[in-house]
Amino acid sequence: MLDRLKNNFVLKLAAFFMAIIFWAFVTGDAVRDSLPNEITMTYSNIPLAWLNLGAEVAIAEIPEQVEVVLRGRSNVLNSMTPQNVQAFVDLRNLGVGRHSITPQVEVPAGVTVLSIEPQQVVVELEEIQSLQIPVVLDVMGTPAAGFVMGEVKINPSSVFVRGAKSALQTIERVRVIVNINEAGENLTRIVPVQAVDSSGQVVEGVEIAPQVVEVSIPLSQPRKEVEIEVPLEGEPAAGFKVQEIKVNPPSVTVEAAEGQLKTIDKLITEPADITGATGNKTFSLALKIPENVKTLTTEVEVEIIIVPE
Repeated sequence: MLDRLKNNFVLKLAAFFMAIIFWAFVTGDAVRDSLPNEITMTYSNIPLAWLNLGAEVAIAEIPEQVEVVLRGRSNVLNSMTPQNVQAFVDLRNLGVGRHSITPQVEVPAGVTVLSIEPQQVVVELEEIQSLQIPVVLDVMGTPAAGFVMGEVKINPSSVFVRGAKSALQTIERVRVIVNINEAGENLTRIVPVQAVDSSGQVVEGVEIAPQVVEVSIPLSQPRKEVEIEVPLEGEPAAGFKVQEIKVNPPSVTVEAAEGQLKTIDKLITEPADITGATGNKTFSLALKIPENVKTLTTEVEVEIIIVPE
């Protein structure tokens, strides 16, 4: 009787442990089925950045992109974008020359980097140089009818361009662009400076200091230099004559529309009255300036030399 009870107890205990083991197995499968699977995913065309570039060197050559293979839970990788993958090379303490460097990749927690292609990238660094280059003006458009462009002033007249030696060698000129279309008065503009190559394309990767300059463009009608004529009024005293007429300045610059300017060959002053003169006479005489004509000089000094006959 006692033996049967012991046997029943052993059987029940064994059955109990078997039930626990079976429950753990089934529950474990259920838990495993509910967890995301690990997958492998390839990210192509990941931009390759750089860190710690020295102040006296510039990058002449570097791959633009790398390919990265990652492994992680499916729910993590499927929710990631290429922006979550940061690839870079560390250029700390590297000088001029070609360097073979292992790229590094930063990814979210729980993701493993399986491979990077290429495993090594070649980065070429070159010397930074600085040149002082004159600034030239490129004009767009034409001024208003009858106006011409005078001497342009650019302040400062030259700028410093800093960059890689190879980039500086492609610069043909440093320019500013100003539109003068239909302008009928002097222009002053603050404009950005560009370094361009032989085809007129902006050279990238260079620094210009200062980045802007002031451009002053005088616009005026056509000009020419004409003589000054002094008409006389009256006659000297009997026995005297006019030997010479001295005018200061003897000529003046006039500005007018092209058609009108062609008709002007001299300017006349107010008349100088020499009635009864027996010696030299001096006058300050105003110029008779035609309508629509401009001149900086409006009055001249005249000395009339009178001598005995």
